Amino acid sequence: MFFHHHHIKRQKARETLLINPALKALLLISGLFMFAFAMFSPIYAIFVERVGGGIETAANSWAIFGLVAGVLTFITGKFENEMKDTELAIVWSQFVIGLGYVLLYFTEGVGMLYLVMIILGIGDALYWPAFHSTYSIHADGHKSTFQWGIYDGLAYFIPAIGSALGGWLVNQYGFNLIFIIMAVMSFTCGIYILFLPRRVL
Repeated sequence: MFFHHHHIKRQKARETLLINPALKALLLISGLFMFAFAMFSPIYAIFVERVGGGIETAANSWAIFGLVAGVLTFITGKFENEMKDTELAIVWSQFVIGLGYVLLYFTEGVGMLYLVMIILGIGDALYWPAFHSTYSIHADGHKSTFQWGIYDGLAYFIPAIGSALGGWLVNQYGFNLIFIIMAVMSFTCGIYILFLPRRVL
């Protein structure tokens, strides 16, 4: 009787949480994802110049990234809708994006840069439908506005920190260091979700 009562109390406590364990895990993943991307994206054009490109290269490569991500999102969204464990698509996305960041470390020309942007576009297309779907599943009814508000607020706050830190690190140590950090963050996200108990997500 005591244990049953204690179990009910713990269950009610979980129900009153504004941020449940699943959302905490997803917010951690999205935070690292946004932080890594923000370390590089504001100073992307400077990197393009260093690998031999110019303004048009920066614009065209970013356009390639957007087109690949946009077109493939229609496809991955439909595919991931049929998946039993949608969160596994987040794992794939982080491994693909991590690969892209590793390749940035070795990028020395425009051709390689275009390839990297294609890979990052594929990773983004895998990530966003799966993330939004998984987050929506675990958002809790009347609390969902607040729970999405937490995500939206962090989507401004975390990139601000990532941008500032990324700029400082590049200025002090060069681009290669942040590419290593970005790759480690992405692979860590993928491994974390892969080994997270399925009952959590």
